[in-house]
Amino acid sequence: MRKLHLPGAVVAWLILASSAVRAQSGAESSVGYIDSAIPTSQFRLRYDSAFGSNVPDRAEFFYAKGGFFKLAGIDPNAPGPTEIETNVDFQEVIAYFEYSFTPRLSGFFEVPQRFLNPEQNANTNGITDTFVGFKWAYYSDELETCSLQMRVTLPTGPSHRGLGVNHVSHETALLHYRRLTERLTWESEFRAWIPIGGTDFAGNILRYGAGLSYQIAETSRAAIRPVAEVVGWTVLDGQASEYGVTRSAAGDTIVNAKLGVRLLLPWPSRSCRECGEGFSGSDLYVGYGRALTGAVWYEDIIRVEWRVRY
Repeated sequence: MRKLHLPGAVVAWLILASSAVRAQSGAESSVGYIDSAIPTSQFRLRYDSAFGSNVPDRAEFFYAKGGFFKLAGIDPNAPGPTEIETNVDFQEVIAYFEYSFTPRLSGFFEVPQRFLNPEQNANTNGITDTFVGFKWAYYSDELETCSLQMRVTLPTGPSHRGLGVNHVSHETALLHYRRLTERLTWESEFRAWIPIGGTDFAGNILRYGAGLSYQIAETSRAAIRPVAEVVGWTVLDGQASEYGVTRSAAGDTIVNAKLGVRLLLPWPSRSCRECGEGFSGSDLYVGYGRALTGAVWYEDIIRVEWRVRY
């Protein structure tokens, strides 16, 4: 179950077949946590502040298997922090770059800087694991976009400091955007996160979510869109440790509710959509998320995001 691969010939066929898809026009993603289905040239700067991660090594999704297993002589290859962790608060500043080669195909990379505030291990900060990938809209028109997204996680963060998981992973996602009315939009995702390598803690994880946004006001200067989202994760296998005791993580399900608002701004220039040159606008998102289940990645999260499309 650990490794799932999409043959290269299939990927090539999908990209070539995109020439038959109608170009998407006028769609704008408003969600703050679900990945957008719309290939777009953009730069995004995101700030997250999260609190209450009490099982950070679950399935090696956030932390690597704790280094205390190495010190105890149980696993000489355990690469994580040395102390048994009971709670982690953290902040991340994430720079995301995406370039749309065609209206249906884009590539992206993401570089996060993490600031950790654990209870048992030392505070630390630095570059964590980075991401690269592509997004292909296999169907797109003025009202709807359906996309395939492939993303690879690169182990660039030092796992012994809690800044990485010490293994590569890849994620396949199906993303959907649908404009339901002139003001109301629906966006959803279904993702499969698959570790490559890692320790016996590493596990496959499904992620799924849906969100609605509604444009309540628009002027020549700006537009306002409240956003409501529900995002869930289900761990299929792997392990976790609680207070130093190892248990299976299979079946752990985490569900979060997210509420926010996106403010669409006129700067640099939204009129550039018509002229086809330069920037096509920017927006600001502010949101809050809360765990609805006993199992959590974090209990609370605050997100602020600034995005420029060009």
